[in-house]
Amino acid sequence: MKKVILSLFLSMALLSCVDNGTTFPENGDGVYYGDLVVGDYTQKSVGISVTETSDSTVDVFFDNVKFAAAMPLKIDITVKDVPSRKAGGVLSFSATDIDPYMNREAEPQPEYRFASIAGAVEDGELVLDARMSDDLKPSRAGKSFSFKGTCN
Repeated sequence: MKKVILSLFLSMALLSCVDNGTTFPENGDGVYYGDLVVGDYTQKSVGISVTETSDSTVDVFFDNVKFAAAMPLKIDITVKDVPSRKAGGVLSFSATDIDPYMNREAEPQPEYRFASIAGAVEDGELVLDARMSDDLKPSRAGKSFSFKGTCN
């Protein structure tokens, strides 16, 4: 009996070691890994997915991101229904004044509004630029960030 319990315990421990903490949507198209740059702060090995949700929209998901060294927690951000277009092998998307979903919130969060978000996927590479609205809390207001990553 002890061996069975020990085996179950070890199995559960191994499963938790395998979980790398990512929270990407199950139906995501691809995950791009690269550096997220916010002013003089860079977070390495960030994962961002871009999922086509229709012929003319995408969802952009940022997994476990920080925007400053002093930021105490990493967060997930989903920007839903971003207008997109596909032409000549390039998927491009952009939106202005769009409210993202934070972590597992059911409603978009206007206190994190993006003044702009734009990006393109081409040949397995994602390039993205975004800027937070100016009328947010001072710690977020006007923050600009960029990302460049490849699909592994």
